[in-house]
This record gives sequence, structure tokens and C-alpha cells, in this order.
Amino acid sequence: MIGPTMDPPGSGAMAAWAAARAVVYSPRPDQAWFRRWEPFDTMISPSCFLNACSYSPSPSQVVLVEPWTEEGDEEPLVRTVIAFVTHPGLQLRAAAHLGEHFLTRLTFIDPPPPPTVTLGDPAWDQVAVTRAYTQGDAQRAFHPELRALLLQRGFRGHIELRAGGAIVYLADRLPTPAHLSELAHVLPEIVNVAIRYPR
Repeated sequence: MIGPTMDPPGSGAMAAWAAARAVVYSPRPDQAWFRRWEPFDTMISPSCFLNACSYSPSPSQVVLVEPWTEEGDEEPLVRTVIAFVTHPGLQLRAAAHLGEHFLTRLTFIDPPPPPTVTLGDPAWDQVAVTRAYTQGDAQRAFHPELRALLLQRGFRGHIELRAGGAIVYLADRLPTPAHLSELAHVLPEIVNVAIRYPR
């Protein structure tokens, strides 16, 4: 079996967090749904996804989930939670990570990710590794308002944008109620700014 045979520590607290907010909780969510987002451009693919908390603020769908990076019952050295968001206003594919983290994809075999590009914004380029198929896509996806938001908030982690969706990882967050609440609070601001493409 891929992933642990028992519910990881803290699963009950995540279930209680979801129940208190009328959020759908699934300790063993449908893995195929997450695999359709792969391959990730900047992050490793975990062995499985656990403890999914799902809700649908119109017109989007949000899934907060724990990526389990070890096989079997061995607990990962670091546990975390990431967000998958679908939104029809997201149009472009580009990815960025600010800082190196345990989820950062360091080796690429097949398929290769989009190439690393710079945006011509020194404040962004000196702290972010940005990937996109063209510099123009990266500049439009991570447009000035979105870059300013992330830099002002001291964002550390990964954001992968693609047509219709986004994946957001905040570094150093654990699968705990407090960090689930923080991620759920941050997501709308990021997505609402991301969809405001310059005219």
C-alpha cells in the first residue's frame, strides 16, 4: 500500500476543523483527482495525499490536503499542507518558488518542467525562481500586482498557476487547525489578485 496504513497523528484535529466549518473532510481522498494536476513544475510529487478538506466558494473549488512524501507507515521528516484551487479566471501557466523547501523539485527526469525565466523585476528575480514556457507568460501570470502582494506579505513557498487552477504551498506550515485556517485565509487574496491580469 502507498502511504500509511493508519491515520497520521493530527488527523482527528483536521477532521474536527473541517466539521466546525461545514467543510467536506476525507481522510483518504481520491488520488486520481490530485494526480491530474501532475507533473508539478516546481514541487516533488508525494506518494499520496491525505486528510483533504474541500469547500467551494463560488466560482472556485478549494482543497487543502496533506502531501505524504514517504511510502508506507514511515512518517515524513517534515509534514505540511498544500492547497489546490480551481478558478475559471486563472488563464496562464507559470510557477515560482521563493526559497528552497523540502517540497522543492531538485531533479527533473521526464517530462522536463518549463524553463527558468526572469521577469526583469530585480526585487522579484533576486528572491524567486520562476518557470514558464515564455517570459511573457511569466510576466503576465505573475503580474506586478501579484508580485507586489507576495513580496509585501513575505511569501515563502511555491505557487504553480495554470489555466483554471493554482497550487499554493506556504513554507513551514503543518497539517494543524491553525495552519489550515491560515492557508484558507491567504488563498482568496492570492487568487483574487492573480486573476486581475493587466489590460
